[in-house]
Amino acid sequence: MAKARKKQRTHKKVEESENPNAPKTPKTFVMRSGEVNHSVMGLVGDIRRVMEPNTATKLR
Repeated sequence: MAKARKKQRTHKKVEESENPNAPKTPKTFVMRSGEVNHSVMGLVGDIRRVMEPNTATKLR
């Protein structure tokens, strides 16, 4: 008889949730002020992507 396949866990927990006393990662906002041209809007989008893991990407 064949050996039963062991199911692997697909959703692993993030390390931060394992230790609730660990220091929190700082979150950032990249905002523009007032009306700006398209090149500045592109620059804001690029900076958001560079800082993406801890930045609000679609901030309005």
